[in-house]
Amino acid sequence: MLHSNVSKDLGFTLTESLIVVAIVGILTAMAIPSFIAAQNRAKLAQATDMVVASLQEAQREAIRRNQSCRLTLDKTAGKIAGDRGCLLSGDRILPDAIDLDYTGASEDIKYGIRGNTTTNKTIILAIKDNPSNTRCLTVSAPLGIIRVGSSYDLADRICRKLNS
Repeated sequence: MLHSNVSKDLGFTLTESLIVVAIVGILTAMAIPSFIAAQNRAKLAQATDMVVASLQEAQREAIRRNQSCRLTLDKTAGKIAGDRGCLLSGDRILPDAIDLDYTGASEDIKYGIRGNTTTNKTIILAIKDNPSNTRCLTVSAPLGIIRVGSSYDLADRICRKLNS
């Protein structure tokens, strides 16, 4: 028995298919920059957390072992190295998309046996493709207090001034 209300045209026309593909392409083109920016922000946050954890670990180890610990900031390799086992889990290598920079002539941060430091240093982390997106970490003497700059903090204004 044939049904008279069933249509024989069950597919889409070529025009309809092309319109759907064009709309999906436009939406994808609009979403890709946002996705890349979100990935870069995540890498910057990961690098910031890694640097803060390295500084705090070296400070704790100096106190725990009752001997000074020194961290070396390597700009070219994008890593943080500790001497004499100051970093228990080894050197920290930043993600490839992140540039490392710092203020001052010395690349070292040294913590004394009480966890204090004589180093005032601002560490600047920036995304390689977008240097306007930066994070700054400030280590202040004598206590070795660590501050992380965001777009509204003083440390970030210092960071932006150093980058310009």
